Amino acid sequence: MTKCKSTQIIFAVNFLSYRQQNNVSLIKVLTVVRYWILLSTALVAGGWILSSVHQLNRAGYAVIFFLLLLAVFYWGKSTDLFLRKDIHRLRSKFLRRFRRRAPKFFLWIAALSLLSGCLYPALNYDANAYRLPRVMHWLWAGQWHWIHTFDSRMNVSACGMEWLSAPLILFTHTDRLLFLINWISYLMLPGLIFSVFTRLQVRLRVAWWWMWLLSSGWCFVLQASSIANDSFAAIYILAAVDLALRAREKNSVGDLWLSYLAAALVTGTKQTNIPLVALWAVAACPARSLFLKRPLSSLGVAVIGVLVSIVPVCVFNYQHYGTWMPLDSSGIGKLGQFKLNPFWGVIGNLFCIPVQNLVPPFYELIPPFYSYWASIWNETMQHFLQTSFGSHFRSFENFGHLSASYYHGISEGDAGLGLGICLLIFAAVWKMRKLRTSAVAAVRRNKFLFVLRILPWALLLVFIAKVGAFENARHLAPYYVFLFPAFLVQPAQSWIVRHRQWQKLGFITMGVTIALIIGSGNRPLFPAKTIFASLYQTFPKNEFVLSEYEKYVNDSFRINEARRSYLEKILPEESNIGYFALMYDVDEPGIWLPYGHRSVLCVTPKDSPDFLRSHGVNFVVMDGRVLSQRNIDRWLDRFNATLIGRYIFPHPEVRNPTPDVYLIRLN
Repeated sequence: MTKCKSTQIIFAVNFLSYRQQNNVSLIKVLTVVRYWILLSTALVAGGWILSSVHQLNRAGYAVIFFLLLLAVFYWGKSTDLFLRKDIHRLRSKFLRRFRRRAPKFFLWIAALSLLSGCLYPALNYDANAYRLPRVMHWLWAGQWHWIHTFDSRMNVSACGMEWLSAPLILFTHTDRLLFLINWISYLMLPGLIFSVFTRLQVRLRVAWWWMWLLSSGWCFVLQASSIANDSFAAIYILAAVDLALRAREKNSVGDLWLSYLAAALVTGTKQTNIPLVALWAVAACPARSLFLKRPLSSLGVAVIGVLVSIVPVCVFNYQHYGTWMPLDSSGIGKLGQFKLNPFWGVIGNLFCIPVQNLVPPFYELIPPFYSYWASIWNETMQHFLQTSFGSHFRSFENFGHLSASYYHGISEGDAGLGLGICLLIFAAVWKMRKLRTSAVAAVRRNKFLFVLRILPWALLLVFIAKVGAFENARHLAPYYVFLFPAFLVQPAQSWIVRHRQWQKLGFITMGVTIALIIGSGNRPLFPAKTIFASLYQTFPKNEFVLSEYEKYVNDSFRINEARRSYLEKILPEESNIGYFALMYDVDEPGIWLPYGHRSVLCVTPKDSPDFLRSHGVNFVVMDGRVLSQRNIDRWLDRFNATLIGRYIFPHPEVRNPTPDVYLIRLN
């Protein structure tokens, strides 16, 4: 009895202090989130609508922005978005709220991510391989269209991020600002995590700590300064669930509409996010009758939701391939990765996903192999697949392998939550088991909220049973946050987050995240090239120096940057250029540069010389990685073309490299 009373007192103190501290700022965060959902909806739906009338241009977007501005002005008059307080009060409140160490760490992470995104070009692999090129094809044609290309990912993949990118590229003629989509989304993450956690019965103090800790997860932090399209969808699904629960509490049909639009936007970002719609459906189920309060408006919102979802892409896929997602088309990867045996899919992913989440941030500190241990690991996995037991996992795309970027540390292309967050939750669960006998005041029973806490684990099971793609740790970015309330709702977590040793571990985790941003192999925030180039000249045989030299001076990121710089300057007077590459290539955006001044025609092996000339193509840039010197002569004879230039990019590990780029003129 005494324990129950003490727990009630502690919970009341937590409630009063944390509610007063976070309530006002949380309202403002949610207001910004609402406007972010409206902006995203306007850009995605507007992209499809402008394409339908062949007006995907500046004039068309000017109309979209004007209508959006009117809607914001009309709706914003009754909200607290427009702050009418003096700057001094805002500054004092800002400093007071970020006085504690956890918010300060988040502020540093956000600032360094912004600096990283500003200093370095957008060279994310997937974005350069098919997402940026598809946007340029649409803008040049003035509409979405089925692109003539060998890489079907330009056509069959979800395009939510692309519709957000299109106006930025159209008005600025550069892709350097595209990272702001991820960075702005990242700023909303802590507030949304806190709101969702508290609504799922996680105690206020626990939710406060974990909103900062989870926001320091590597997949969220590293993608905040990049143009990857995994983590920014977490904002949509968090907002969808939060607004659905708020609509139920406040009887607000407006919040229910926004939650529906946010859930639709989740599906429009990636096909692997489709299972998350079930989470929104359960959260919105108790408030479903609100749709009938204004049936005509609800019908209009429903139509817009379909437009911003994955449905349009699925319709076009069915029209061209006869299926909603043509997994056996070129560029998708191994067909088996999405057609796993469910049992072996679960077993395999239960191994692969933890491995990708538990790898250390800096491999150079692991003696005696330093960064080369990742290649040793991959060789071991390859041998394992040749065994009788390992044959069950051959349907996976590179089962158990670590990405090539793992040789030089974690990057946005392969990061999960990260080793630090995993250790924190392990420590919390282990400590919770020890405190279970002394824990008091069980969570107030609510079957509806219990289902919402357990359902994400069922959706995770569906994901790992069906998806055997490479680097699933980053694909799960929108799922991660919802896996935590099932553990954090336990009363013992209130004692754990007060433990000074656990808090120190949390600060260390956030500190390592800051170090990871500064020491990133792709975007270092210190003069790494100067330092390690000098050390390499002095100690050329030192393993550590050699590893760091390859990481910061001669890695693929620097080579791709050099390739883009060269391709941007090639034939500046030509308005139409052909580009011949098969797949898994990142050079096409460089040929489009400067954006808006020329078009690029994707050349496929089946194209004829007359086809190229009918499109006004006189020059073709050919990727040397898919052709050898022997058959380039045959291609020149077939097209009556002349080789006028070749370029070899630096490959320190290759003594006699094949030319990377051929420049060909059609006679």
